[in-house]
Amino acid sequence: MAGQALRHNGVALETALKSAVLQRKAMRKNGNTPASHSRQTVPRLALSHGQTLRLLSELGFREGVSESTFNHYLKSLRKLGVPFEYGKDKSQRRHYVTYNFEELMELSIALLLRVYWAIPDAVITGLREWRNELRRIYRDAYLELTIHKYPPAKIIAQNGSRATINGLYLDLNIRYSAGQMIEFGPPRAISPFEAASRYASTLTPARSYLPLNVSIVAGMIASRALDIPSVPRGAAAHSSRPRTSGRWKS
Repeated sequence: MAGQALRHNGVALETALKSAVLQRKAMRKNGNTPASHSRQTVPRLALSHGQTLRLLSELGFREGVSESTFNHYLKSLRKLGVPFEYGKDKSQRRHYVTYNFEELMELSIALLLRVYWAIPDAVITGLREWRNELRRIYRDAYLELTIHKYPPAKIIAQNGSRATINGLYLDLNIRYSAGQMIEFGPPRAISPFEAASRYASTLTPARSYLPLNVSIVAGMIASRALDIPSVPRGAAAHSSRPRTSGRWKS
């Protein structure tokens, strides 16, 4: 499952942090560094559908299903308005569509909230209804990798073991009725301490949707997306053969 890619939070966050630092250095070298930490510091991405399919596969979201099935799944989400309103591809020539950073984040969050490969209706509705608020949180989550607005939470066990929790967490305020998710929102960006406290004090032992470390997700996307090679259009849907130098082997 995709959660396995996020299991080792400390390692993942360290990798994401190094990636963010390296990316900022590259931007400074090219003279593109913004004067302040603003929306412009978010990676400017424009991945094709094929590149997005490959990126999410490499990050662990496709595990357990074929590439063609995953491809169909992502296209089905597009029809439901995730990660953008259905019709965005209609406005561009030959249905060509690209995914930016915020859209890749929304798609990743949706996939993380799957239950047996199905995304509850409340998640689809919530992601669309709270899209503007969530995208601000996604951007802040990426910036948190370097500006550290939220102080880390430190946990010390009786045996002296220590753990440090970093990053920006997303609490979707998911609500349940009779064991079923019925609604979520408004979303909130919370600190590591708040996330740990929410986890420890939850009154629902079987609750699955606890706060997500979206800084880890943002770092993983940013660190890999810029290196994803181009994918010939149609290749993702019709072939699972290995590729060489960004091309499918013939």
